Amino acid sequence: MRLPTSKFQKYMQRFFYRLGLSIGNHPKLYIVSLLVFTIFACSGFLRFHQINNARVTFTAHDSPSHLESAMFSKFLKQNGSLHMIEVIVSANDNGNLLRGAWRNQLKNLTNEIINDVKTNESELYFGDLCEPYCEKNDALYAVLDIFDDRNTSEPDSFELKYPSSILLGHQVFLGNSLYGVTIEASTGKIISFNTVLLRYYLTHRELAPMVDFENQLMDLIYNTSKYPLLNAQLGSDVQVAKEVKKLGTSSAPYLGLSLIFLIFFLSICSLRYYWSESKPIEACLGAFIPVLSGLTTIGLVSATGLAFQSIVVSTLFLVLAIGIDDVFIILAAWHRTDRSLTIPVRIARTVEEAGCSMTVTTVTNLISFGNGVFSTTPILQTFAIYSSAASVICFIYQLIIFPAIIAITAPKEYNNSKNERTIKIIKKGSEFGDKVWIWLAEKIEKSWMKLFVILILCIYWFIAAEGIISMKTDLSIQKMGDKNSLIVKFKDTLDAISREMQSVAILVNSPGDLRNASNMEQIQKMVEEFERATYSYGSDSTVCWISQYLKFLEFYEEESSEFSYQSFGAFLKVEPQFKPMIRYNLEKCEKNDPKCIESFIFTTGFTSVAKYHEMFPLLQEWRRIASNYPQFQIYPYTERSNFADQTNDMVSNIWQTVLSEVVCMAISFILFVPDISSIFSAVFSLLSVNLGVFGFLSIWGVGMDPISLAALLMSIGFSVDITAHISYHYYQVEEKSSRKKLEHVYQNIGWPTMQGGISTMLAMLPIIISPSYLGMRQQSQNAVVSSNPQLSFSDAFEKDVSFGQDIQRY
Repeated sequence: MRLPTSKFQKYMQRFFYRLGLSIGNHPKLYIVSLLVFTIFACSGFLRFHQINNARVTFTAHDSPSHLESAMFSKFLKQNGSLHMIEVIVSANDNGNLLRGAWRNQLKNLTNEIINDVKTNESELYFGDLCEPYCEKNDALYAVLDIFDDRNTSEPDSFELKYPSSILLGHQVFLGNSLYGVTIEASTGKIISFNTVLLRYYLTHRELAPMVDFENQLMDLIYNTSKYPLLNAQLGSDVQVAKEVKKLGTSSAPYLGLSLIFLIFFLSICSLRYYWSESKPIEACLGAFIPVLSGLTTIGLVSATGLAFQSIVVSTLFLVLAIGIDDVFIILAAWHRTDRSLTIPVRIARTVEEAGCSMTVTTVTNLISFGNGVFSTTPILQTFAIYSSAASVICFIYQLIIFPAIIAITAPKEYNNSKNERTIKIIKKGSEFGDKVWIWLAEKIEKSWMKLFVILILCIYWFIAAEGIISMKTDLSIQKMGDKNSLIVKFKDTLDAISREMQSVAILVNSPGDLRNASNMEQIQKMVEEFERATYSYGSDSTVCWISQYLKFLEFYEEESSEFSYQSFGAFLKVEPQFKPMIRYNLEKCEKNDPKCIESFIFTTGFTSVAKYHEMFPLLQEWRRIASNYPQFQIYPYTERSNFADQTNDMVSNIWQTVLSEVVCMAISFILFVPDISSIFSAVFSLLSVNLGVFGFLSIWGVGMDPISLAALLMSIGFSVDITAHISYHYYQVEEKSSRKKLEHVYQNIGWPTMQGGISTMLAMLPIIISPSYLGMRQQSQNAVVSSNPQLSFSDAFEKDVSFGQDIQRY
């Protein structure tokens, strides 16, 4: 049944006919105009810049971790920017690092990092960059010094306990520095450890000197052989950003290879029985139009100031695939025109037919990517903006430039000659293809074929459902990066050792008046709640100045049991390790003013969890505890908080995307394919494709994350293109018999649609040569979409509904 919106088709056809007629009469003018516009758009490259900070771009804008991270950054940045570097050191034989030779090399390495490593340009040493965090690793240094003085690896003569111990009269937390720890069961004494984690916090007004220092440290760790008994690894956000950047830089060079594959494929597919009708040169030129579209897209979007991200490289592959698909549609429409017509009229008819079909798929692509524009995840939003712009620009360029090229070269078709060359194999192939399409149209109406497709579809849905039930949302650099890269190996090691012990830092931004007994009691109660949280190691892993200060007051202020700020300055001289963890004003302290302590951080340990999806429930529990004490403005934070939030955000993003896609696609089909059977089958197909992609990728071990969701948006557009082409042409056919409708659709749009699908696979083929996380996700999803039995079900469904309508006509 046709809807009233079918009138929209007539206006669209009239517009494209007039546009085509104008292009046919002035082809060179249109080509030159768009080339000039491309040059103008490329001026936007002057504002081109990249951002690859996974901690920021992979997590939704409204995630609580962004606020928590901002509050901690504000607290920690005393001297400008803060840059954190982690170094993991283990014995080369995975043995005890307390053995003499290994201990000496470890001590020499730490001394060289502190005293000898310097930046190239400004010659800044660690001591020039670390204030006030220079003593971050002092507990470990003290352990090494003590064993060095005793010249033994046996800790029998003093108490060295895990995770906290008394060293040089101070209680220190060793749990987040020592790993692979063996302890004596009866006493809790540390017997040995095989791995240490060193943390270097750098502060400076500018990031460049800190990155320079990191590069020199990288050179020491990876490019020298000074410490053969040790295995050292380094990690930081800078190293992660470099690996994320490689997602694009490793794939970008293969765009040229994709273009070569597509040009070859286009040239073969453009051949006709009569050589004069073949258009290999035009097809090759058509393959370069997406390149112009890609340059124009990046230039225009860069001009707005939006940062380029590595994921956008996939958009360039997408533009290639879309552009080549349009070439097939335009060529097919051209060859269906009457050769007795003038060239401008033939171009008008071509643009009229191809333009309507291309508009449907462009709108569906725009809807698919447009949903991502409203995403709160920056990387998805950027990808969607670039892809939406690319879809529209590629549509305009192909619809104008390629018909203009055909208009310029078309006269050769009219140069008839008695010695007209022919390609006989093309004629045989065409005849065979027509027979196959007719056979397929005939078989689809058979009951056994419908039952067979439904059976396959049910199996497909069952497998997809199994995958969806077990679907996980997780993203790590190990999934995205090269398995052999240094940062991936570092993260693998860090995840393995982190299960033994990690620390959560809790910022108390407004502690209030600690002289108030009730207020102090609430603070202590809050600390205890964090110590009792799931996976918490307990009070032995807590580092908090308050408990130590109370002991200090009890020892030195015997005449008074009341809390006072006046001794705080003296306390810091005795316990200087707490200085970086407190923001204080000594003048206020001397006056016993509550403003003495502006804010502070305490830490407590937790174990057993390391994966981001495992961390999220624990993160939620910490936030719940913090919400119980709003007067203190508490913010819990770990280095994994941003990515843990991302795993939760993805769940809602996925289903919101699916729902919005289905609704928006239905609305677009009401306008462009105003036929109820076509609308229902297209929406049903879209839903099936989505569920299938989710389920099968989950079974293949690919969790859902921003990268996979971006690839999913591409796959949705691809799947809807197929459905849209078939549905639109099926709707346009005036044949009364549903079988004749299918035959007409298959013969006229079946092969171009198949060519578009093959070209999409060819565009992504080079990814197999140089695998990247995004490329492989897209290739996997394309495979699922291409093999989806729902596409056959759509044809069968439209056939059934149309058959019912045929009966009504008679």
